[in-house]
Amino acid sequence: MRMKTQNKRFSRIGRIGIGMVNLAVVCVVLLAFTAKTSTPEFEDSDGNVLQGSIAEERRFELGGVEQTVYLRGRDRTAPILVFVHGGPGATATPFLRTFNSDLENDFVVAYWDQRGTSKSYDESLDPADMTIAQITADLDDLIDQLLAEFDQEQVLLAAHSWGTIVGIEYAAANPQKLAAYIAISQTTGQIESDEIGYEWALAEARAAGNENAITQLEEIGTPEYTIEEFYTQRRWVNVLGGGLYEHQSDLALLRTALSASEFGWTDLRSFFQGNRFSSEALWDEQQAYDARERHQSFETPIYFINGRYDRLISPDLSAEYFDTIQAPQKELIWFEQSAHSPLFEQPEKFNQLMIEIGQETGMLP
Repeated sequence: MRMKTQNKRFSRIGRIGIGMVNLAVVCVVLLAFTAKTSTPEFEDSDGNVLQGSIAEERRFELGGVEQTVYLRGRDRTAPILVFVHGGPGATATPFLRTFNSDLENDFVVAYWDQRGTSKSYDESLDPADMTIAQITADLDDLIDQLLAEFDQEQVLLAAHSWGTIVGIEYAAANPQKLAAYIAISQTTGQIESDEIGYEWALAEARAAGNENAITQLEEIGTPEYTIEEFYTQRRWVNVLGGGLYEHQSDLALLRTALSASEFGWTDLRSFFQGNRFSSEALWDEQQAYDARERHQSFETPIYFINGRYDRLISPDLSAEYFDTIQAPQKELIWFEQSAHSPLFEQPEKFNQLMIEIGQETGMLP
């Protein structure tokens, strides 16, 4: 009986061991499969590379620093659409490629990792060079190179979240290079927006009886915040549903990122390092930023896109700011089933809107 019991125990341990080996093999295969990233070619109906298309990962020297840009379009003579991602330091390429790749049918889309971000992160970067002015200058370098290479006069510029700080600075200074500026969750006054988000999160936590959230939120209080206090506020706003209208887990977002061939497991380290590095280096400037005090008049068409349920960047402040600005053409568009990221939460509506803006500005027929 003792031997029989022992055999069962060894058998059970053996099965566990085999399971762990199998899991390890799967992980190794998965890591190997996602270790090298690439961007797929466009193909015709016969499976051949589509003539006149572009699908490239490039290294551009912007402001003296090499940075990664993916260029994709079914027709390389199509208008250029440049995306400026949020964060700071949070690449949007895998999400844009997952949710918004249909735009590549009508535009040459430039997916740019800003300096200090993901594939553009380098440990040798000097934090002193991480400024709003420098990243805006990098964007200018990128747009100049794209206009020259593709023999075009203007681009369509779309920016999201933190990226709208860079985007609106660029739009104010370089209207001649833009067919339009499209702001998605435009940052207005960072401190005031964070205070609105804080009050919302605390009220939600109290209504839900979430003692952990209540304790941490009451401990940090209202802004101004240190970077660590800001992380706490943002974490609870997200957990309580203020980041995404239909809340996703961090694991779901990771799966989304890894589903794009341009992003793999080996990019995770630089993604997290770059996000932390960029956020800390830019924090003082970001917290003090107020678009309302800087720009009231523009010489290019302006479009603001707000998610109705956004609690990370106040859409109400954005809408109030929109009402005050002057531009040759301006439009405020609300996404009623979105929070902070309308372009990912309602991608079909967003993609169609981009086509319509392209047509309104004469970029598309």
